[in-house]
Amino acid sequence: MSPTPLGPRQHTHPTIANAISVAQLVVLSIGVLTVVANLGKKDALLERMDKDMGELRSIAQELVKAQVLGAANDRSHEDALKQVSQRMDRLEGHK
Repeated sequence: MSPTPLGPRQHTHPTIANAISVAQLVVLSIGVLTVVANLGKKDALLERMDKDMGELRSIAQELVKAQVLGAANDRSHEDALKQVSQRMDRLEGHK
């Protein structure tokens, strides 16, 4: 058998190849960690937005209740003013 000829890759010094492999591993690891960190940030942002939406929903419900109560109070004040006006008319009619 004849020896297999070595191509350009086989002539590379082993420590340089190891250094390149380590550098690739480091870059890949940094990329994966960056993706994981960004996912964590997005999850935290979504949780905070969900909490804020719940709070806004509660505020909106309270505002609707306040508006309904305000309308009811306006109606009650209107009724009271009508009664006072009728009493005033009766008093003026007795003169």
